[in-house]
Amino acid sequence: MLMSKFITLLKCEESRMLKYGITYASLGTSLIWIIMIQLINVNPLDAYFPLFIYLDATMMSFLLIGAGMMFEKQENALKSLMVTPISKHYYLISKIVATVISSVITLAILLIYGVIFRDLSINYFGIFGGVILVSFVFACCGILFTYKSQDFTNLLMWVFIGTFVLAIPTLLQALHIITANWFEWVQFINPTRAALVILMASVESPDTLEFSFSLAYLIGFAGILYYFVSKKFDVFSAKEYGGE
Repeated sequence: MLMSKFITLLKCEESRMLKYGITYASLGTSLIWIIMIQLINVNPLDAYFPLFIYLDATMMSFLLIGAGMMFEKQENALKSLMVTPISKHYYLISKIVATVISSVITLAILLIYGVIFRDLSINYFGIFGGVILVSFVFACCGILFTYKSQDFTNLLMWVFIGTFVLAIPTLLQALHIITANWFEWVQFINPTRAALVILMASVESPDTLEFSFSLAYLIGFAGILYYFVSKKFDVFSAKEYGGE
């Protein structure tokens, strides 16, 4: 019975993503990644593949879940939800899972392209598991910052800040453009760095200590984030219900 309710909520969430154009935006992003891979023409692709899926699983997950909630806010959909007996956890988890599914679909599209046209060799279990964990973490981040955003423009500002403060420095470090020792230590508290370590493990043998730390960090961070996502939802929903 509980699973049936969750599946129904998940189907509704997928329908809303289609309605708001979020699904099409995600598919369009997949096409952009493929074009970029083709234009850059790196060989072999294996070592660079996680870099392309990294941005999608992190900042795109952040943006897509926030965009969906902003559209719902404009349509006052949350007010309708509050008069139903649906648990807030079902509501939140369905949104997070729908976002994770979107990232997994993007990954599947890129994998099909990579395997058929670029002879991609990768640990499938590792990359799928990594994307699921990373997307979950950043979907939770997206919800938290949506709580703080007054409108979609404000949300985009947070995405912009997150990209330039967290995601891009991690890419620069991965490409050995930034090599300072102090920067490497600072990066240990950056969740996007931990995300990239997990994703890169699907194409190379990782340092055991670094991989274990990154995995534990993301799992623990996911739990902490969801705790605050759930705790602050009551304030967010009450504010929306009151029309403030």
